[in-house]
Amino acid sequence: MRTAAADERLVARAQHGDRAAFDELAERHSTRLRRVLFRITRDCDAAFDAVQEALLRAWRNIGRFEGRAQFSTWLTRIGINEAYRGLRRPVEEPLELTDQVGERIAAWGSQPDEIFESREFLAAVDRALGQLPLDYRTAVTLRDVEGFSTAEAAQVLGIGERALKSRVHRGRMALRAELDDYFASGYA
Repeated sequence: MRTAAADERLVARAQHGDRAAFDELAERHSTRLRRVLFRITRDCDAAFDAVQEALLRAWRNIGRFEGRAQFSTWLTRIGINEAYRGLRRPVEEPLELTDQVGERIAAWGSQPDEIFESREFLAAVDRALGQLPLDYRTAVTLRDVEGFSTAEAAQVLGIGERALKSRVHRGRMALRAELDDYFASGYA
C-alpha cells in the first residue's frame, strides 16, 4: 500500500531514527524519482547520482520535514535540486522558443491513437523533450509524464500554479513544434 497515510507513518518513524522506515520510503519513491531525474538530466549516471544524493539529503534532513507537502513531493524537490546541481551546459543547443512557435505547427493527421502507441513516436517525444529548456522540460516531465497534479508540480518547483501552467503550456507548444518534422515525414 503506497498511500500518503502510510508514508506519514513511515516518516514519523524515520524522524525518530528508524532507518528501516526511511529505507522503505526510499524504496517506494526511488523508481519514480529516477524517472523524473533521468528526463531532466538526460543521462542515466547523472540521474542515479542525483537520486543517491537526494536520498542522502532526505535522510539527513528528515527531522526538518514538516509535512506541509507529501513526502514524495518533498523528495522530488530535493532530487530536482540535486539534478540541477549536477547538470553541465548541454552539448546541443536547446530549442529556441519564440512567440511564433504555434505558427509552425502543422496538422498531425487523424490517427492519434496509433501514433501515440508507437515506440518510434515515444522515442521522438523523448528526443524532443530533451531539446526543451530545462524549466519547461522539468514542468512537462512532472505534469505530463509523471502525472503530478498542477498543485503538486508547482510545489515541487517552488513556483505558483499559474507559473507552472505557463511553463507546461510553453513546453507543450515547443514539443509540438519540435515534433512537426516527425509528422511531416509521414511518421512511418
